[in-house]
Amino acid sequence: MIMQPLAQSRADQRRFVDRARETDLIVRAVTASRPVLLLGEHGSGRTSLLNHAAWQLAREDQPRDAVLVSGEVARDAAQLLGVLVARVQRLVNSGSPRGGWMEDLRALSQPDGPFGEAAQPAILMELVDLLGERLAELERPLCLMVDGIAPAVAHGLFGSLRNELWALDGPSWVVAGDAAAEPLYLEPPADAFFAQTLKLGPLSASAAAKLLHAHGADLAEAQVEEAIAAGGGNPRRLLRAASEIEAGLAPSSVAADQLAREAVAAAGPLAGALVEYLATHGPAAASDQTLLRQIGASRQRASQLMHRLESAGLLETIEQHEPGRRGRPSRRFALRAPL
Repeated sequence: MIMQPLAQSRADQRRFVDRARETDLIVRAVTASRPVLLLGEHGSGRTSLLNHAAWQLAREDQPRDAVLVSGEVARDAAQLLGVLVARVQRLVNSGSPRGGWMEDLRALSQPDGPFGEAAQPAILMELVDLLGERLAELERPLCLMVDGIAPAVAHGLFGSLRNELWALDGPSWVVAGDAAAEPLYLEPPADAFFAQTLKLGPLSASAAAKLLHAHGADLAEAQVEEAIAAGGGNPRRLLRAASEIEAGLAPSSVAADQLAREAVAAAGPLAGALVEYLATHGPAAASDQTLLRQIGASRQRASQLMHRLESAGLLETIEQHEPGRRGRPSRRFALRAPL
């Protein structure tokens, strides 16, 4: 049973169910050039919805192109802007802009580069200008979709650079992130950028049954009900439960998942950003600079959160001796079970 997000293909779009209201809201906001912040828990179908909305936008009476990029690949706003420039350049299809610019900016953006952190504002402005130049060469309006963006990256782009992004000619934005970290995404001044915040709720029982049927689940009626109960309205947990039932196993308990989510919520939005990072990237240490940069936390704060979530039973410790290195083993934290 396929549990990966649905793509922008005819076959995958035939398997998309429900979310008609959310799709309509996104399409109408994009058409009106109103930036949208889409929030949902891990496995709620954010990526599938973005691909479905992009599919619908291409079929409108006044069609728009849509570029969907993963925010997970970017450790900061500069990297995300670089990814967006590169993707828009594919649509322009007129060769590489400003020969060598990528190498120059990559060198400047390193903390130990010739200008260090002082170069960051200039790099960001240069990238915004490059993005504007590429957008101006397109024949049709463009929707820029960013999926799974870390709160600190979102705040660095849509907060600090909101005026510069508003000044760009033509693009509309849909940005997707983890619902548990909502306050971090909407911390001022980033709250001013988004005209609309859209939250993905759980699937209804009828929609969940349709999803199982669309994904080819071979289950009896009683087993379908068991999978729906175990899934708790979350598409990924639903499909995971159906797969476990098909294999003759007891489905993962939705009660355990709910307790885990409550433990994260009790620890605050930064804990939600931490869990989202671990769910996406795998085990990490409290000293991991990419983790700290993306969730916007100090090493001490990340360590405190990791130990708190470990005590709650959500995280587990992995100790590993690095080859050729003496002394104490490295210590990383991982989710005990997929959310």
